[in-house]
Amino acid sequence: MKKALLIIFLLCVSIVANAQNSSLLPVPQQVSVGNGRFRLSSTFTVAVKADPGDSILYFAVNRAFQTLNRRTALYFGQQRITAKDASDTCSLIIRVKQKKEAIPGGDESYTLTVTPQNIYLEASATAGALHGLETLLQLVQHDKEGFFLPAVSIQDSPRFVWRGLMIDVARHFIPVDVIERNIDAMAAVKINVLHLHLSDDEGFRIESKLFPELQKKGSYDEYFTQAQIKQLIIYARQRGIIIVPEFDMPGHITGFLAGYPNLSSNPGQTYQPGPRFAFGDKQMGLMDIMKMINSYPTPSFDPSKESTYVFIDKFLGEMAVLFPSPYIHIGADENNGVSWRNNPDIVAFMQKNNLADTHALQAYFVKRVQQILTKHHKRTLGWEELLSKDLPKDVAVQVWTDGTKMNEAARLGHSVIVSKGFYLDLFMPAYTHYQNDLLVGNLPDSVASKILGGEAAQWAEAVDKDNIETQIWPRAAAVAERLWSPYTVNNVDDMYRRLFVISNQLDEIGVQHISNYERGLRRLTNGADMASLKTLTDVLTPLKGYKKLFAKMTSPKSMSYQTAPLTAISDIVFVDSEVKRQFRAAVKSYLDKSNDADATSITTQLKKWLDHRTAMEPMINKGLLDNNINENSKKLYAVAMIGLDAIKLLQNKEKPSADWLKQRLDALDQMKKVYGEVELAIIPEIRALVNQRMDAEPASYPIF
Repeated sequence: MKKALLIIFLLCVSIVANAQNSSLLPVPQQVSVGNGRFRLSSTFTVAVKADPGDSILYFAVNRAFQTLNRRTALYFGQQRITAKDASDTCSLIIRVKQKKEAIPGGDESYTLTVTPQNIYLEASATAGALHGLETLLQLVQHDKEGFFLPAVSIQDSPRFVWRGLMIDVARHFIPVDVIERNIDAMAAVKINVLHLHLSDDEGFRIESKLFPELQKKGSYDEYFTQAQIKQLIIYARQRGIIIVPEFDMPGHITGFLAGYPNLSSNPGQTYQPGPRFAFGDKQMGLMDIMKMINSYPTPSFDPSKESTYVFIDKFLGEMAVLFPSPYIHIGADENNGVSWRNNPDIVAFMQKNNLADTHALQAYFVKRVQQILTKHHKRTLGWEELLSKDLPKDVAVQVWTDGTKMNEAARLGHSVIVSKGFYLDLFMPAYTHYQNDLLVGNLPDSVASKILGGEAAQWAEAVDKDNIETQIWPRAAAVAERLWSPYTVNNVDDMYRRLFVISNQLDEIGVQHISNYERGLRRLTNGADMASLKTLTDVLTPLKGYKKLFAKMTSPKSMSYQTAPLTAISDIVFVDSEVKRQFRAAVKSYLDKSNDADATSITTQLKKWLDHRTAMEPMINKGLLDNNINENSKKLYAVAMIGLDAIKLLQNKEKPSADWLKQRLDALDQMKKVYGEVELAIIPEIRALVNQRMDAEPASYPIF
């Protein structure tokens, strides 16, 4: 028995090792590498053995076929694959047993077998075939003889059924073309839920035919028409993705109240979309901000009036027809209850109905809305603040601040979606999302059975249509792997290796995360050669946590986050630096092995950082680049000098003197001063060269 268990253990290790030696992301459940390669040529053909009426499948097959054709430039002979193409002699044979729409909890499994002669993709349902096609595209490699797929056998299915991306389109409106590109990226990494945050204080972003004042007065004419939403739903469905709408209530509703102020718990006011808090021009500290958040009478629905529920019934009924999703998200977050306590009629309503406090009143409101959604054949989903002991069991809870809420919600019988640890707007590096402590281990059965999965969340205070893709991708792919692959797939260095491969593949299919970054740099240089600036910005990263956001939120109104042009260096750069990861790998390798090739690589990179300063000075002298860029450039130059001194000592096998060590470490500490809300990402690696040891990266970073 022990011998059998050892064999099973070694097999699992082999599967994970084989998977992680490839560039697949997410890593499949089981991978067995064979011998040989399937060579791609112009004679490549595809056969589909499936329901001829499965239009989603055939559309996906043709989409993948054309992607492969573009990547290889082999001019495949088949023009379009149809149900007539079912020959057993084709190069790729796809078999799908059942035509079935993709929904969370459906069968998403597939098997993919590549031999030197043929490729076989089999799935029980349409969704699995779509995932298998994405894996097939990721397998394509190139050598001097051309393009090929390695011989491999893959059996795959997701760890979690709900693998989502939340995009906030309320704070800054994100138009259709950007959403479509994000859907393409989601499909590539097997994310299957797009959660659209459609309403908030800053805007109401969807057309209502029953209540047209919503979009007329709540959107500044930036909203999705129902025709556009229908097209987005089709676009997502063709890629195995459902769209879940969120209409935040009872708080975060200024977008609603702009058109229908009679719904407010503070009657007699007029409303217009905008930031939730009136910070004014006075500089505020963190404690001032937190006090305001807890005490400010934020706009909210009046839960004591039946007319409120009549409106919600009609509105959600209209949205339930528009969105085929089995869920509608009602938000129910961050309602401090102050405006309720300030209204005597609402206080009297609470007393009459034995509602002890505003938490109980919120629970009452949520239950009423849940009953409305049930009538319209939808399940209710909301943020963790809606959790109460009396919450109906079919309400799903999305956890975002408190990990204990996950266990509490599961214990009370609720389905749970985890977003804590997956907030992309906090500018945390991908490895922190990848090592999310709520999902890294083998969860107890009592909890695991209730976890639907998780969602990466991109709130839009500090992003707009021109930089949101750079903030989401490729980091969201690390979240995708955490939600799809076994929890034993946890090698951070290998994740980063594959993350930057998938980043280039996303660029290939039209995602604009890289082009938006480069476009932003061209804007800063006013058309001048941006190579030296890019050398700098490739190793800059935005401040982590809420520091950057709070700086925007507390600026004078002329510079508030909704009106600020998001074109500063901190708005442009990636959170994760590929150059930094490559440099870190070289430093780590050299400290372990003293390899001459690593030393050469390190020295070459340090000299490049040193030289960038001379190349940038003409632009700085002409006033093309602001002082923040200038100061960060000086820091990079100084850090590179320290690194060169350190690598020389290492190559000479010298130990640094105490004075030398203190001087360099003190200088690196001085480099922590922030200019332009960005940090120099490579300081830990330079410090490692100075100390002659590599320290582990922090498991987490402060968010304030």
